[in-house]
Amino acid sequence: MESEEIKYPPDHLWVKPMEAGLFRIGVTYDYLDRLAAIRMVELPDAGSKITKGESVAVLESSKAAIEIPAPFTGKIKKVNTDVISDPGLVNRQPMEDGWLVEIELEDSASPDGLLSEEEYRKSL
Repeated sequence: MESEEIKYPPDHLWVKPMEAGLFRIGVTYDYLDRLAAIRMVELPDAGSKITKGESVAVLESSKAAIEIPAPFTGKIKKVNTDVISDPGLVNRQPMEDGWLVEIELEDSASPDGLLSEEEYRKSL
């Protein structure tokens, strides 16, 4: 379920606008192909401030624990508690129900440095 509204930071995440200034974040299928099955997900608390590049999630697989960097600075508005109780959801539906967090931008500007799906595919 990929669409034109979904954009991609260069680090194998996807970013989907939910409403003005609010974006849902998750990992791509391509990134999951590089990891083994996700066995544990750690997410920050809703309401936390996050800085671009700072860890916004930790995904643990049998291969490694990977810190997922925030694609922009903002505030964690919502976390997907479903992926904490069922980490396999990230493996099964990373771009649907396996999303990680929703971040509200610090200012109302649009996030920068995001790629279209075509640009992302070329970068793989």
